[in-house]
Amino acid sequence: MASTGALHGRRGGLALAMSAIALLSACTPATPPVQVTAATAAMPATPATPWTDAAPRPATVYPDLPVAPVATGGLQVPQPPRPTRVNRVPMPMAAVGTAPSYTPPTASCGGYSSPRRIVPGTVPGAGSATVTWMADSSPAVQGYRVSAVSQVLVTGVQPAPLQQTVAQPGGCVPITLTMTGLTDGTPYVFWMEEQVLDSRTGAVRFVQVGTSEAVVIGG
Repeated sequence: MASTGALHGRRGGLALAMSAIALLSACTPATPPVQVTAATAAMPATPATPWTDAAPRPATVYPDLPVAPVATGGLQVPQPPRPTRVNRVPMPMAAVGTAPSYTPPTASCGGYSSPRRIVPGTVPGAGSATVTWMADSSPAVQGYRVSAVSQVLVTGVQPAPLQQTVAQPGGCVPITLTMTGLTDGTPYVFWMEEQVLDSRTGAVRFVQVGTSEAVVIGG
């Protein structure tokens, strides 16, 4: 019986506490919920840029920057030459309005190149030809060799050309050589070679220096 009374006492205390809580809730005024809204500020409208055909602004020209002086001493790097403006044209030693005259120097034995270019003259005869040319004044020339080369081709190996040699005369004098044993009615070209002494080795070699026009042999 004692436990039953205690149970009823606890239930009564719990009911009393619930009644107090309900009374407090009824006395407290209800507060409406607060609604938070974001304030939006009106942004100014960006004006549209109209398309124009205006010419572009000229580029800004800046002055040249000062160049630092080159330090002296130590390794100096040579600079390449810079082109300069030609203000005057060199004039020959002649009066203004008068065309200058030029006189080439006299060539040794009538030639300027080294080795010389010799074009021999040829006169055909009966079974022969007379070849003439001007001697070369070079001290290295010991003599000449003339070859008569036939212009008629044959089957197989071509026959060896007829050759004759001439010693070097003294001074700039004309040389005449008559070659015989040629075939009448056959065209020939005459090759000119100089017999040259090599000053370093002492060897003698032949250097071709010219050819003639083709001539037909016959008297």
